Amino acid sequence: MKTIIKFFTLALICLATTNCYAQYYTGQKVFKDRFPSETKDYNQDTYLKIENDGGDIIVAIENTRTGRVIQHAYITSRDTYEFKYIPVGSFVCKYMWTDNNGRKHFQKDNSTMNYGVDEVGGYVITLKETQFGNLSQSDISENEFFD
Repeated sequence: MKTIIKFFTLALICLATTNCYAQYYTGQKVFKDRFPSETKDYNQDTYLKIENDGGDIIVAIENTRTGRVIQHAYITSRDTYEFKYIPVGSFVCKYMWTDNNGRKHFQKDNSTMNYGVDEVGGYVITLKETQFGNLSQSDISENEFFD
């Protein structure tokens, strides 16, 4: 009986902390209700690999011609995620994260990634805070992130 009480006490303590049940995982589609269904071209052997050396972030891939997000994923700190089967076209990444003060930030890449017909391979983006990085982004609004 003491073991059962200890188990339930431990379970209640665990439920009282957000890390036990509210933590997202890499690859999770946390905004599938706010973005259109994913677009993939299984005839394309293409990818976009995100290496996240910073804090947790949500990355969305936007088609520059249509302005629609084709795929998105939550990526935990110090983890890597690979978007696969990127269709033919030009794309940019949009980013959303929350800072240590609880403020949400939204940014969009200033350069595009192009995927051609019958292309093999892709791009690798390393998200790492540096003073003079080689990737430039612009601030966008929350509405622009979800458009």
